[in-house]
Amino acid sequence: MRKLLLSLALLPLLIQAQSDKIENSEVINKQIQAETAMIDVSINTRAETEEMQLLYDFENINKSEFSFNGKSIKGRYYVLRMKEFLDGKLFETSSLFDERGNNMFQVDSSHTSFKLMSKIDQGDLKIWLRGQQFGSKQSHFALTNDNGRYVAKDFFGSKKILQEDINKAFHLMAIITPNRNPDGSGSYCRVAQSEIDPEKLGTAFGIPHYYLIEIEFIDSEE
Repeated sequence: MRKLLLSLALLPLLIQAQSDKIENSEVINKQIQAETAMIDVSINTRAETEEMQLLYDFENINKSEFSFNGKSIKGRYYVLRMKEFLDGKLFETSSLFDERGNNMFQVDSSHTSFKLMSKIDQGDLKIWLRGQQFGSKQSHFALTNDNGRYVAKDFFGSKKILQEDINKAFHLMAIITPNRNPDGSGSYCRVAQSEIDPEKLGTAFGIPHYYLIEIEFIDSEE
Protein backbone atom coordinates (compact mmCIF):
# COMPACT_ATOMS: atom_id res chain seq x y z
CA MET A 1 0.00 0.00 0.00
CA ARG A 2 2.83 2.38 0.89
CA LYS A 3 4.53 1.64 -2.44
CA LEU A 4 1.29 2.41 -4.27
CA LEU A 5 0.84 5.68 -2.40
CA LEU A 6 4.48 6.62 -3.06
CA SER A 7 4.07 5.85 -6.74
CA LEU A 8 0.92 7.97 -6.91
CA ALA A 9 2.71 10.79 -5.13
CA LEU A 10 5.66 10.66 -7.52
CA LEU A 11 3.52 10.33 -10.65
CA PRO A 12 2.89 14.10 -11.12
CA LEU A 13 6.61 14.74 -10.69
CA LEU A 14 7.46 12.12 -13.30
CA ILE A 15 4.88 13.55 -15.72
CA GLN A 16 6.24 17.08 -15.18
CA ALA A 17 9.81 15.90 -15.69
CA GLN A 18 8.86 14.14 -18.92
CA SER A 19 6.95 17.23 -20.07
CA ASP A 20 9.96 19.47 -19.32
CA LYS A 21 12.21 17.08 -21.21
CA ILE A 22 9.97 17.17 -24.28
CA GLU A 23 9.68 20.97 -24.08
CA ASN A 24 13.45 21.39 -23.77
CA SER A 25 13.94 19.03 -26.70
CA GLU A 26 11.53 21.07 -28.82
CA VAL A 27 13.33 24.30 -27.89
CA ILE A 28 16.70 22.79 -28.81
CA ASN A 29 15.32 21.51 -32.11
CA LYS A 30 13.91 24.95 -32.93
CA GLN A 31 17.26 26.56 -32.12
CA ILE A 32 19.07 24.07 -34.35
CA GLN A 33 16.59 24.68 -37.18
CA ALA A 34 16.96 28.45 -36.79
CA GLU A 35 20.76 28.22 -36.87
CA THR A 36 20.65 25.90 -39.88
CA ALA A 37 18.37 28.33 -41.72
CA MET A 38 20.89 31.18 -41.47
CA ILE A 39 23.35 31.63 -44.32
CA ASP A 40 26.39 33.89 -44.68
CA VAL A 41 26.35 36.39 -47.54
CA SER A 42 29.54 38.18 -48.61
CA ILE A 43 30.42 40.55 -51.43
CA ASN A 44 33.48 41.37 -53.51
CA THR A 45 33.42 44.60 -55.50
CA ARG A 46 37.10 44.79 -56.43
CA ALA A 47 37.93 45.04 -60.11
CA GLU A 48 40.60 42.76 -61.57
CA THR A 49 42.92 45.67 -62.34
CA GLU A 50 43.12 49.39 -61.70
CA GLU A 51 42.54 50.05 -65.40
CA MET A 52 39.38 47.94 -65.32
CA GLN A 53 38.11 49.90 -62.33
CA LEU A 54 38.72 53.15 -64.20
CA LEU A 55 36.65 51.79 -67.08
CA TYR A 56 33.84 50.75 -64.73
CA ASP A 57 33.81 54.22 -63.16
CA PHE A 58 33.85 55.96 -66.54
CA GLU A 59 31.01 53.84 -67.92
CA ASN A 60 29.02 53.87 -64.65
CA ILE A 61 29.25 50.09 -64.33
CA ASN A 62 28.92 48.23 -61.06
CA LYS A 63 30.28 44.69 -60.68
CA SER A 64 29.50 42.84 -57.46
CA GLU A 65 30.28 39.19 -56.77
CA PHE A 66 27.98 37.71 -54.15
CA SER A 67 28.87 34.51 -52.26
CA PHE A 68 26.44 32.44 -50.22
CA ASN A 69 27.50 29.86 -47.63
CA GLY A 70 25.36 27.55 -45.52
CA LYS A 71 24.25 23.93 -45.42
CA SER A 72 20.64 24.89 -46.11
CA ILE A 73 21.29 26.20 -49.64
CA LYS A 74 22.20 22.73 -50.93
CA GLY A 75 19.46 21.36 -53.17
CA ARG A 76 17.79 24.74 -53.68
CA TYR A 77 17.44 27.10 -56.63
CA TYR A 78 17.94 30.84 -56.42
CA VAL A 79 15.55 33.29 -58.03
CA LEU A 80 16.40 36.95 -58.66
CA ARG A 81 13.76 39.64 -59.03
CA MET A 82 13.81 43.34 -59.83
CA LYS A 83 11.33 45.38 -57.79
CA GLU A 84 10.49 48.90 -58.98
CA PHE A 85 9.23 51.50 -56.52
CA LEU A 86 7.46 54.70 -57.48
CA ASP A 87 6.49 57.39 -54.96
CA GLY A 88 7.19 55.03 -52.06
CA LYS A 89 5.07 52.15 -53.35
CA LEU A 90 5.91 48.91 -55.14
CA PHE A 91 5.05 49.55 -58.78
CA GLU A 92 6.20 46.40 -60.59
CA THR A 93 8.16 43.17 -60.00
CA SER A 94 10.13 41.57 -62.85
CA SER A 95 12.12 38.35 -63.08
CA LEU A 96 15.88 38.67 -63.59
CA PHE A 97 16.69 34.98 -63.24
CA ASP A 98 14.48 31.96 -62.54
CA GLU A 99 15.56 28.47 -63.57
CA ARG A 100 13.92 26.46 -60.80
CA GLY A 101 13.21 22.90 -61.87
CA ASN A 102 16.24 22.79 -64.18
CA ASN A 103 18.73 20.49 -62.44
CA MET A 104 21.65 22.30 -64.06
CA PHE A 105 20.92 25.31 -61.84
CA GLN A 106 20.26 23.46 -58.60
CA VAL A 107 22.84 24.31 -55.91
CA ASP A 108 24.80 21.11 -55.27
CA SER A 109 26.87 22.14 -52.25
CA SER A 110 26.86 24.46 -49.25
CA HIS A 111 28.38 27.27 -51.33
CA THR A 112 27.36 29.16 -54.43
CA SER A 113 28.22 32.52 -55.97
CA PHE A 114 27.56 34.75 -58.96
CA LYS A 115 28.55 38.13 -60.37
CA LEU A 116 25.89 40.79 -60.77
CA MET A 117 26.66 43.58 -63.19
CA SER A 118 24.70 46.77 -63.79
CA LYS A 119 25.28 49.61 -66.23
CA ILE A 120 23.48 52.89 -65.75
CA ASP A 121 23.11 55.11 -68.79
CA GLN A 122 20.88 57.99 -69.71
CA GLY A 123 17.35 56.67 -69.28
CA ASP A 124 18.42 53.01 -69.18
CA LEU A 125 19.48 50.48 -66.55
CA LYS A 126 21.00 47.23 -67.80
CA ILE A 127 21.38 44.18 -65.52
CA TRP A 128 23.30 40.97 -66.22
CA LEU A 129 23.97 37.91 -64.07
CA ARG A 130 27.09 35.79 -64.57
CA GLY A 131 26.99 32.52 -62.69
CA GLN A 132 29.17 29.46 -62.67
CA GLN A 133 29.38 28.37 -66.31
CA PHE A 134 26.38 30.38 -67.44
CA GLY A 135 25.16 33.90 -68.09
CA SER A 136 21.64 35.26 -67.90
CA LYS A 137 19.87 37.35 -70.50
CA GLN A 138 20.40 41.11 -70.23
CA SER A 139 17.47 42.97 -68.71
CA HIS A 140 16.68 46.64 -69.33
CA PHE A 141 14.72 49.03 -67.13
CA ALA A 142 13.66 52.64 -67.61
CA LEU A 143 15.18 55.49 -65.58
CA THR A 144 14.15 59.09 -65.02
CA ASN A 145 16.54 61.90 -64.20
CA ASP A 146 14.25 64.11 -62.12
CA ASN A 147 16.12 63.49 -58.84
CA GLY A 148 19.69 63.14 -60.06
CA ARG A 149 21.98 60.35 -61.10
CA TYR A 150 21.24 56.72 -60.25
CA VAL A 151 23.89 54.55 -58.60
CA ALA A 152 23.99 50.90 -57.51
CA LYS A 153 24.44 50.41 -53.76
CA ASP A 154 24.68 47.25 -51.67
CA PHE A 155 23.62 46.97 -48.02
CA PHE A 156 26.88 45.82 -46.45
CA GLY A 157 28.26 49.16 -45.34
CA SER A 158 31.34 48.37 -43.23
CA LYS A 159 30.26 44.75 -42.69
CA LYS A 160 32.06 41.95 -44.51
CA ILE A 161 29.36 39.32 -43.97
CA LEU A 162 25.59 39.53 -43.61
CA GLN A 163 23.49 36.74 -42.14
CA GLU A 164 20.18 36.04 -43.82
CA ASP A 165 17.33 33.59 -43.27
CA ILE A 166 17.26 31.02 -46.09
CA ASN A 167 13.48 30.77 -45.79
CA LYS A 168 12.89 34.45 -46.57
CA ALA A 169 13.59 36.54 -49.65
CA PHE A 170 16.11 39.32 -49.02
CA HIS A 171 17.58 42.26 -50.93
CA LEU A 172 21.06 42.37 -52.43
CA MET A 173 21.23 45.84 -53.95
CA ALA A 174 19.39 49.07 -54.56
CA ILE A 175 19.60 51.28 -57.64
CA ILE A 176 18.78 54.67 -56.21
CA THR A 177 18.95 58.40 -56.69
CA PRO A 178 20.22 60.46 -53.73
CA ASN A 179 18.47 61.67 -50.66
CA ARG A 180 18.26 65.44 -51.06
CA ASN A 181 19.42 67.69 -48.20
CA PRO A 182 17.84 71.11 -47.53
CA ASP A 183 20.82 72.83 -49.18
CA GLY A 184 20.28 70.83 -52.39
CA SER A 185 23.18 68.44 -51.92
CA GLY A 186 22.60 64.72 -52.11
CA SER A 187 23.70 61.59 -50.26
CA TYR A 188 23.66 57.96 -51.39
CA CYS A 189 25.45 56.20 -48.52
CA ARG A 190 23.06 57.66 -45.95
CA VAL A 191 20.26 55.80 -47.75
CA ALA A 192 21.93 52.44 -48.38
CA GLN A 193 23.51 52.24 -44.91
CA SER A 194 20.48 53.45 -42.95
CA GLU A 195 19.31 49.91 -42.02
CA ILE A 196 15.78 51.00 -42.87
CA ASP A 197 13.66 48.38 -44.60
CA PRO A 198 14.74 48.77 -48.27
CA GLU A 199 11.11 48.76 -49.35
CA LYS A 200 10.55 51.94 -47.30
CA LEU A 201 13.53 53.92 -48.59
CA GLY A 202 11.41 55.98 -50.94
CA THR A 203 9.13 57.20 -48.17
CA ALA A 204 11.88 57.63 -45.56
CA PHE A 205 14.24 59.62 -47.81
CA GLY A 206 11.96 61.21 -50.35
CA ILE A 207 13.31 59.19 -53.29
CA PRO A 208 10.64 59.21 -56.02
CA HIS A 209 11.91 56.25 -58.06
CA TYR A 210 14.27 53.36 -57.37
CA TYR A 211 14.85 49.64 -57.85
CA LEU A 212 15.65 46.76 -55.51
CA ILE A 213 17.28 43.47 -56.51
CA GLU A 214 15.86 40.63 -54.44
CA ILE A 215 17.00 37.01 -54.12
CA GLU A 216 15.06 34.02 -52.85
CA PHE A 217 16.31 30.47 -52.37
CA ILE A 218 13.55 28.10 -53.47
CA ASP A 219 13.29 24.55 -52.17
CA SER A 220 13.44 21.91 -54.89
CA GLU A 221 9.97 20.66 -53.96
CA GLU A 222 8.26 24.04 -54.42
